[in-house]
Amino acid sequence: MKFLAAAYALLLLAAGACQAADPTAPVREVIDVAAGNWAADGATGEDVFGEPRLARLFSADFAGIYREASRHPAYDPPEGETTGSPFGYDPIAGGQDGCPFENIRIEEEGDGQVTALFNNRKCFGDGPEYQEDTVLIFHIEEEGGRPVIDDIYPVVNGNSGASIKDELKTIAADR
Repeated sequence: MKFLAAAYALLLLAAGACQAADPTAPVREVIDVAAGNWAADGATGEDVFGEPRLARLFSADFAGIYREASRHPAYDPPEGETTGSPFGYDPIAGGQDGCPFENIRIEEEGDGQVTALFNNRKCFGDGPEYQEDTVLIFHIEEEGGRPVIDDIYPVVNGNSGASIKDELKTIAADR
């Protein structure tokens, strides 16, 4: 009987640990890396989608699609390499130009959705268009007992924009 009680207690602890997985954690790491790349004191040069981060923070489906698309880099890869970033811009910052990230907020919306908000346009001027937040919606799944990013949707003019995952699929198919 003591064995059954101990087994039940372990089962409850394991279930609690699974529920305790923070769905904002992979998003927070992606945003922290991207913010570091745009920091005023110099870019860290870390690749948000580099291995092993790609394998650890993103779903197997997203990672596979990214790897296929990276075989068709937007720019010539360094000598001796056959892959590179499929993007001709920073999909997290939302462009090729930007400012240091300010006022970063990560909000769990529930139902596998985490929203990241930050301002990375203030250094361009004082106009209202430069005061608006960049908003990204991350779709989170559980894979292997941990939360992972399965897709990212930039919000454009208040509406969810095109899926980053779909963009990667198009890149892989078109080039």
